[in-house]
Amino acid sequence: MAEINPSKLHDELVSAGISISGCNSNGVVWDIKNNEIQDREDVRAVIDLHDPTPHAADILQEEYLKAGITSRKMIFALWKKVMGADSTDADALQSLMDGIEALVN
Repeated sequence: MAEINPSKLHDELVSAGISISGCNSNGVVWDIKNNEIQDREDVRAVIDLHDPTPHAADILQEEYLKAGITSRKMIFALWKKVMGADSTDADALQSLMDGIEALVN
């Protein structure tokens, strides 16, 4: 079986107008009643055309993590900016994020 990116497959199925409750990396797809529907013709067509490459946002988040940009750091920088009127940390994080975005895009 080809590689499956479950997050992206979910989006592709929903975009195709197929109501699902979920799917997994093995290509199993469940309808809203929790029945397996991966062998249904319309579902199979979407799976066959599935692009397993990560979403651009997922790639960007991974690059942020590699650079040490965590949610925790972002929250504290934002808190400091909003509540303490000190944007030093937020500005430094934003600058780093801008640099990463330029490299990824």
